[in-house]
Amino acid sequence: MDLASPPRRVSPARADMVDDVGAAVVSTVSPKRPATAKPAAEVEAADAAGDVPTCTGGPQTKMVDQNRISVDHLRGTGGAQFEGKVAVLRGAREKNRLAKLLPCVFGERDFVSYGEVLRYVVIKGDSCFIFTEESDPSPLYAIPLHDKTAKREDPNNPEVTSLTISPTFKNIAKEDLETVLLKYRCSGKVAYQFTFNQRDGSNLADGFLGVVNSLSKSGGKVGDKTSSVVYAQVVAAEKGKYQPTDLNQS
Repeated sequence: MDLASPPRRVSPARADMVDDVGAAVVSTVSPKRPATAKPAAEVEAADAAGDVPTCTGGPQTKMVDQNRISVDHLRGTGGAQFEGKVAVLRGAREKNRLAKLLPCVFGERDFVSYGEVLRYVVIKGDSCFIFTEESDPSPLYAIPLHDKTAKREDPNNPEVTSLTISPTFKNIAKEDLETVLLKYRCSGKVAYQFTFNQRDGSNLADGFLGVVNSLSKSGGKVGDKTSSVVYAQVVAAEKGKYQPTDLNQS
């Protein structure tokens, strides 16, 4: 009987040693400087003076609402050509021929009290601005002066289309009140009347006459056009539409 051969002898398992590669080294990253942005080149603000009128009211030029202008803005840095308290009225309607021939039948001259029509008046450029009070933010209306002249009224021989302001005996104005008539240069008709109180001795009537007639001779041309003059002209063009109805339109 055949027997199986005994198994071969196997040597015990052995692991070879791995060469020492040394400790792992992690390289460090050099720190970077924080990113910096170069400042943008400085750009000057666009000059808007040609598009929107401005008015100098101190160390800096201020933008002004184009729909209104105060007395301070009209003064600007150079002041106004004229300003003061004045009684202002439109010229009265011209009477017909019969009323002129028979004044005793159709009544005497119309009149109004000085305080009732007292206003604050400023002339700037070639326009006259009418305010209720000096502190008002905007004028009631503006009167163009380039087509008008001024004339002192004779209280003893008044214009038929003017009114007597605060009359005394015989419907004549008080001695301390002086009226200047603003007339259309072409037709000679009364556009407005300005009555000045002479009690304070300021002689505003002469100042008003001088400024208006100077503008009339120059055709409304103004010397140096400062920012306040330019702005005054813009507002005057709009506020001229708010004038009282002209009963004797030229």
